[in-house]
Amino acid sequence: MKHRCREVTRIVLAGEDRPLSFFERLSMRTHLWICDNCMRFHGQVTLMREAMRRWRLDQQDGGDAEPVSPAKP
Repeated sequence: MKHRCREVTRIVLAGEDRPLSFFERLSMRTHLWICDNCMRFHGQVTLMREAMRRWRLDQQDGGDAEPVSPAKP
């Protein structure tokens, strides 16, 4: 299982830089369905991505963005 978790971690992080292939998305989603730790990691990465997006918008708008709430998987 550890090897599989490492692969899913790699896929989740790769998804930050490029679109994932169909096989990568399928593989990741299947694993996330059974692994709470990887699901949590995916949620944390998603939360950080959203926080950074909102921070960038806030910087552009002069500080009027809403606070970030935790993402729900």
